Amino acid sequence: MAMKNAHDLFAQTDQQVGELKKRIARQHEAIKQAKLRGHSTAAAETIQHTLHQSLRAFEKRRQQLFEGLEPTHEDHKR
Repeated sequence: MAMKNAHDLFAQTDQQVGELKKRIARQHEAIKQAKLRGHSTAAAETIQHTLHQSLRAFEKRRQQLFEGLEPTHEDHKR
């Protein structure tokens, strides 16, 4: 299996960060609705905490990948 290049890995990680942000927003809304209905939110809040931890890890990885990207030839001409 061919290894992805750095730009592809960065793009994939960036997409994963975006998806996690969407999931966190949905989880936040689910917690809000559960509270309005008088339901326990302990499990949902644990999931939200885990999603935030994952987001931080993916954001850190994305930054590492960004810092490792080599400038392209076009960047050298500027």
